[in-house]
Amino acid sequence: MKFGCALLDPQDLDAVKGIGYDYAEFMGKYLVSLSDGEYAALCKKLESLQLKVLGINGYCPPALKMAGPGFDMGSIKKYAKLCAGRAEALGASMVGIGSPQSRNLPKGYPRMTARRQLQEFLEITAEEFAVFDIEICLEPLAPCFCNFINFMPEAVSIIDEMKQNKTGIIADFYNMEYVGEADLDMKDFMPYISHVHISDDDGGPDKRSYLKPERARVHQERIQNLIKAGYQGAVSLEIDCRIDPDRAAESLAIMRAADLEERERICI
Repeated sequence: MKFGCALLDPQDLDAVKGIGYDYAEFMGKYLVSLSDGEYAALCKKLESLQLKVLGINGYCPPALKMAGPGFDMGSIKKYAKLCAGRAEALGASMVGIGSPQSRNLPKGYPRMTARRQLQEFLEITAEEFAVFDIEICLEPLAPCFCNFINFMPEAVSIIDEMKQNKTGIIADFYNMEYVGEADLDMKDFMPYISHVHISDDDGGPDKRSYLKPERARVHQERIQNLIKAGYQGAVSLEIDCRIDPDRAAESLAIMRAADLEERERICI
């Protein structure tokens, strides 16, 4: 199993590589905002470190609507095309579709209309990323972030109705814990889960942070439950802060210990 870290600043790439993470994640909205020169410098930095940006989180800015007022298919396609090209050059294999402010619905907005719009958003986006063999993954988000698609079964039902098959789901244990899903049997969701996020917080949903040592066993059992259910993908630490080398290394050790313990159990 591979373990990565989501970053807010490319200056932290050296630290992530030195600590021993297998890959990095960057926000899609950050990649798209870069000038051509800044993007070229980022690519050069990653090449020098021999580090890939395996995943993309924070897909789009609030102005690009997945559902609700302001939904515009032309803007969705244009943005996806640019983001997909930049993500592919960094080595990405998946892009997470979370971006709560892009799908937070105003009171009274028809849910069936929002559902149809989200499916159109995902289909358009998936078509652009499929050109580069990158899978898009819908991420259920807790009600503390948005009011649309908060539970794993909701995400599954959206994916099941779509024509595009290059689409999966992100299992984010922070969001899943918030809605009581983190310790469910993952077997029913396994055909859909393409990527995993994990984190604790330092006081609130906008302060997602490193794994707390006192909760190490909780996180390890959740990772092991995924492995037992058949998951063989990657797990990313998703944080809202710059890299603290000691805490980042501690979080990586917690995750790797879960993987090692489960592999040793299987071999016995």
